[in-house]
Amino acid sequence: MAGGADRSGSAAAVPSASVPTAAGGGSCQCSPRSAAASGGGTWAEACLCGGVSAAMRNSLRHPLFHDSGKAPESRDGLRIRLPAVVLTLAMLCVLARVAWVQSRLPAEYLQALAATTTEDEILPARNGQILADATVLARDEDRWALQIHYRWLEQNPEPTWLRQQLRQRLSREERRDAALVSSTEQKIANERQLMLQAVSSATGVSGAEIETRRQQIETRVRGIIERVNRLPTATADEDLSMDDEEPEQAGLLWQLAVAIRSALTTAPQRSGSERIFVREEETWHQLLPEISADAAAVISEHPERFPGVRVQARSQRHYPTADLAVHVVGARTRPAAAGGDQLPRGLVDAGEQQPPTTVGRFGVELSYDAVLSGLPGVRRIVRDRRQRVISSEILRQPVAGRDVMLTLDPELQLLAEQLLAESLGDADRKLLAATEDPLEFDAPDAPPEPDLLPVGGSIVVMEASSGRLLALASAPEFDLTLFTHGTQAAWQAMNSDTRRPFVSRFLSMAIPPGSVWKIATAIAALETGACTPQMEIVCRGFLKTPEEHRCLIYRAYGVGHGPINLRGALAQSCNVWFFKAAEQMGVEPLAAWAERLEFGRRTGVDLPFERSGSLPARPPAGATESVQRRFAREALGYAIGQSKLTTTPLQIARLLAVVANGGWLVVPHVVSDEGPARQVDEAVLTPWSTARVQVPGLSTETLQAIHQGLVDGVAHPEGTAYRTVYLPGLSAAGKTGTAEAGVGKADHAWFAGYCPAENPEYVVVVTLEHGGSGARQAGPIARELFRRLQQRSQMNQDLQTN
Repeated sequence: MAGGADRSGSAAAVPSASVPTAAGGGSCQCSPRSAAASGGGTWAEACLCGGVSAAMRNSLRHPLFHDSGKAPESRDGLRIRLPAVVLTLAMLCVLARVAWVQSRLPAEYLQALAATTTEDEILPARNGQILADATVLARDEDRWALQIHYRWLEQNPEPTWLRQQLRQRLSREERRDAALVSSTEQKIANERQLMLQAVSSATGVSGAEIETRRQQIETRVRGIIERVNRLPTATADEDLSMDDEEPEQAGLLWQLAVAIRSALTTAPQRSGSERIFVREEETWHQLLPEISADAAAVISEHPERFPGVRVQARSQRHYPTADLAVHVVGARTRPAAAGGDQLPRGLVDAGEQQPPTTVGRFGVELSYDAVLSGLPGVRRIVRDRRQRVISSEILRQPVAGRDVMLTLDPELQLLAEQLLAESLGDADRKLLAATEDPLEFDAPDAPPEPDLLPVGGSIVVMEASSGRLLALASAPEFDLTLFTHGTQAAWQAMNSDTRRPFVSRFLSMAIPPGSVWKIATAIAALETGACTPQMEIVCRGFLKTPEEHRCLIYRAYGVGHGPINLRGALAQSCNVWFFKAAEQMGVEPLAAWAERLEFGRRTGVDLPFERSGSLPARPPAGATESVQRRFAREALGYAIGQSKLTTTPLQIARLLAVVANGGWLVVPHVVSDEGPARQVDEAVLTPWSTARVQVPGLSTETLQAIHQGLVDGVAHPEGTAYRTVYLPGLSAAGKTGTAEAGVGKADHAWFAGYCPAENPEYVVVVTLEHGGSGARQAGPIARELFRRLQQRSQMNQDLQTN
């Protein structure tokens, strides 16, 4: 107890003291009593400050760095909150992107997988026929081509297509049987071989040729597939940096810029296992371009023997009489820009007018193209992304074109073409007399004239009162099969012919008309009152001097016509009489009547590429005396169809029709309003006007005076056409013409007339380009035509009588 008292007293006696803390920094204020109460030991060992100091060392507010009386600064809290905010925003962006991907991308991916392509296929329509009487000049003929689907052509079937075939033939349980699947695949392969053998048997084409064609198609399609699916290789440009050379030590910003550039400019990479399917894999390919009708029928009637095979029907233009009226009929071919039976990509309005599969190039095929052309149908085909056909729908059925009936007389047309061929030396002379026949010479003592072969020629035969063209011939000719089955050699031969066989000379050959123009000069002279039919002059063979302005008879024999009036001047083709008429009336009345008779403009014929000819210029108002003298001299050549005057054979035919029908200008036309029309509103066929108009100011007395001169030109022994045109019992009227073509060139030969002489029905114009004398060369052709027309007229009279 004493010891305890001692200890207690000692403890009580020990004063509180400051002891350094374990940190060595401050002093502990704990008393020994509190230390002893804490569990024994020395007070220093039991000092509570040691525990506090350890706790302080693990706290954010260490007493060494912070005063116990002050709060932490605000920047220390910012260091904690800023990373948290950034992390939170990043997570929100990620979550937003995830939500967008989940909500939007599936629909877009599904849309891409369901993407389709649409194409419109042309369904050809039959074009109308071109008929002349009962003769078919042009028609469409059916043709058939054999097409096979590519999946039935390829040697090794495409796996997806093969699985599709298995799903169509086997149920789900059956497809689990490996042996059955293998046997079915072999059966499909055998079907392909049997199909090719059946095609060979039905078409008569050897199996070797079919196999060769099959391999060619597969090779071509495989080439397309390889080119489309060829993986892009790295190019030099892709390896270059933004400055073409990457720095040796690229920093973080530089690498980031290069990465961004690469992401924006580099196309997505496709793995080698992914493949692009091309349309050629899922479409039909033409194996045989033409098969017979029997083969087409067999294949169409037995589809089970020809899987993957179809017959493609089409029409092809055919010209049964390929060498008859070729310049009138014309030709029809495929458009130059056509690329097969596929329309340009894009949708087509079913009610929209689509271009035809063939178009007219010239002749009636061109001028009546809108009537003849059928309206093609349209089939719309929808394919999936693998180019497999999803649907096929016919938007518009094809509509056939309308037939066109020509005014031509086939027999008369054939005669005209034969006469031209004999005249040009392209055929043996059977209808025309030989050159040594005395009938071909003007007189026994006529000066020798070299035998001339014209460069070309034309014949126009037209109804005088209506303008219906009964014959339109142009020579040399060609064969219309050039445009359907022409070879390169045949085309080269035609193009190398300097006679220009493709020119339709009856409407595109504008040359000086020569003496046939004297009919127009006579009309102008009589209607202006400058001359009368009875006006008589004395022809010495030349106008003023023997060196110029002469008659042809003076150049040949050195004599003139003597006293002569209008009737004799037309019959004997006296130039001097018309020189006198031009001097008395001047150039103005002649030019005015030329325009009134519609020269210098197109006739309005319903054929393309017509030329208008040309008229000499008229003197300007207030012309000086020297200019007036020049135009007065020009009028002399104008009066006899020379100078700068050019006309076409069709224009001269209209002039003769004016005399023959009593003063009416008709519109020549080759298409008749008589023809098959399926509906009442189709009765009006031609867009051209065929209405005739009366020539204003043209009197009956003038026409009668000219008519008498033309009759004497054929029937009078002194007429220029008497020896070559006149036949006993033949009633015809006409005028010969020999037009100068230039120095060193042969003259152009003309004959223009009509028959019968009384109550004329038909106009005949014969033109031979560089053919020489009109009477000598053109007259015999006109004679044969008049002979045939007289027979035709007699037949018509007999039919009317009966």
